[in-house]
Amino acid sequence: MSTTDDAAASTPAQAAFEPQAGIGVPIGVFGFGFAVLVLGFADARVFTPNAIGFFAPVAFSFGALMLLLGGLFELRANNIFGGTFCLAYAGFLLSTGLILRFFAPAIIDLAGDNGFGDAFGTWLLMWCVFTLMLSVGAYRINMPAFLAFVLLALGYLLLGIASTMAVGDTTEFLTKAGGWVLIIDGITAWYLAWALTVNPLIGDRLPLWPYPYTWVEKSETPGIAPTPAR
Repeated sequence: MSTTDDAAASTPAQAAFEPQAGIGVPIGVFGFGFAVLVLGFADARVFTPNAIGFFAPVAFSFGALMLLLGGLFELRANNIFGGTFCLAYAGFLLSTGLILRFFAPAIIDLAGDNGFGDAFGTWLLMWCVFTLMLSVGAYRINMPAFLAFVLLALGYLLLGIASTMAVGDTTEFLTKAGGWVLIIDGITAWYLAWALTVNPLIGDRLPLWPYPYTWVEKSETPGIAPTPAR
């Protein structure tokens, strides 16, 4: 054996960068929770809806950025569900912030308020369906994750319907109801991210109420990381 072969054999192989599945989820969920809460506060009239422009910078600089970073970590860890969730909603926050901040006035000038409302309401209803699709996977994780998706879908539904309707008392009620649903959803997301972040330090003292399916040690579907029972 040559000297080169001896040196190669004695040099340990460099370990591949393989982050643990789930480390990107708390980052993404925290960012999403902040953005959803700000939007919920505006729709629920906790602060004046005239300040809805406050949502765009929060969605851009914190929500979308945190979800993007979290999603990349999740995909790198081979967690398809976590990565897809984070990156998809990073796109939602980025595109919705762009619509509300930069493109809404021009669209309203061309299509009118009702035309913009129909388009924006359809956009939200599409996300309602998409969120319900993801909730099927969240059901197999834990209670806060599942509730976060279901509440988000309900918020999309209420706000989407309100956007497609003519302005009136019913629209006001649906918008406020959707806002309060988003506030509850944001708090649920915060709890989920909080528990995932601090439980490794305090010994799983914040309950996540995993469903019975989480006792399975290996995922039956290739590419989806199993969820550890807590």
